[in-house]
Amino acid sequence: MVQRSVASVGQQGDTDDRRSRAGFVVSGYTTVPYTIAYANELVEDPISFEWHNRENRLTYGKPRRGDWMHGVLLGRVRDLRDRPDRRGPERMRKLNRQRQRRCMDKLLCQVCGAPATDPDSGLIPWVLTKTVFERTGPDSGRTNAPPTCWTCMPEALEQCPMLNDDFALYTVASTTSAGVLADLYRLGVPTPTLSRRNVFVAWDAIAFHARALATSHVVELHGMRAVNALDWGSLAAA
Repeated sequence: MVQRSVASVGQQGDTDDRRSRAGFVVSGYTTVPYTIAYANELVEDPISFEWHNRENRLTYGKPRRGDWMHGVLLGRVRDLRDRPDRRGPERMRKLNRQRQRRCMDKLLCQVCGAPATDPDSGLIPWVLTKTVFERTGPDSGRTNAPPTCWTCMPEALEQCPMLNDDFALYTVASTTSAGVLADLYRLGVPTPTLSRRNVFVAWDAIAFHARALATSHVVELHGMRAVNALDWGSLAAA
């Protein structure tokens, strides 16, 4: 099933574009968060439909190995973070899909790119807003916002405008890959036509995979425990 990402995994349409698919707007940061894209990392290779396994699926004009994940076409992006001479200026409202997925897969901090897991407790600190979180159970939920390590938490809470308005802080025991946030397309002439923007496509929603262009990875959080705002400082300093 494909679900609209409204007030959960992400906002649909222009609102999402303004707020960034990375989980929170970072225009006030003194350092550029790890997941934010730079101008020369953005790629807009043309897409089209091709006949594949008895259905039309999205593809690039010159497909490459690794363009698909579980049958979903992945949005292309370069990774030039370590090449300041080539990467261009930061695009604070754009997400680098590769680094966002790396953070999700390896549980890296979205601000500094280092491991986010607390080495003492084995738990993962996660700061969330309503716009990037969808509750799926009493202690579980889905998000496309990567974790934030305790060390970077003060900077994130101080400088992120969205976190100034509304946030909840949790520790998380584990995660599982749930699907992607994607734009859905339909057949069009001469190019595919965008039909729905920024929706959650689960890995088991196979009927939608062929027409989805993934923009970010979504994970399900397990063993979520809320952290009192008065207590997080002591946890960060521990």
